[in-house]
Amino acid sequence: MTDNTNALAPNARHEDDRRVDGAGSGVAIDRRSTPDACGHRPVWPVKEQPDRRWPFKAADVVPLQWWRTLPSDALRDAEQSLMLTTLDRIGVLHPVDDLKAALAGDAAAAISIAFSMMPIEKTTLAIDIGMTALCRCALARNAASALVMAQVIGLTNFDHGLSIELAMSWYRHGLRHASDPRKFREAETVLLKAFHELDRSGSR
Repeated sequence: MTDNTNALAPNARHEDDRRVDGAGSGVAIDRRSTPDACGHRPVWPVKEQPDRRWPFKAADVVPLQWWRTLPSDALRDAEQSLMLTTLDRIGVLHPVDDLKAALAGDAAAAISIAFSMMPIEKTTLAIDIGMTALCRCALARNAASALVMAQVIGLTNFDHGLSIELAMSWYRHGLRHASDPRKFREAETVLLKAFHELDRSGSR
């Protein structure tokens, strides 16, 4: 499937910062983005935190919760294999066509299901299943799925308070695999506007 960097839902400081972007390792994350047409750089609203390791590991939570607890680069071959096994088992129990297609790796079906669940106010098993199906597609280098992962996660409040850090990891994962990086960066501006508006509203 070709990348669709227009996959965003319709309503959807200029200095380097040491930030955690992987399980068990601290790496430098530049919060700056590519300048827009006016030369301005959108800023990811990452919370100021001291350098520290990512607080969760894959072994700490079940595979269906990885999408909301681990950054993209923490899901390596072993984790992806376990995720696929989990989704395959669920697919046998849920014969509904759209969900079955999403669980099998159909990115369009997974994106549609993810949008149908927004806004996420409370995580449920159904949401974990749908978002894990989307996560599978994103990890398969589908840039549109990674962009939607970033959008959904960035607009959802989690108890751990790391929504933006997780969203940023998925945005950058998608950018690495985008067929048209320029258009993908344009989508970043839309994402960050939505994130900043959510922060200003006091909902986060």
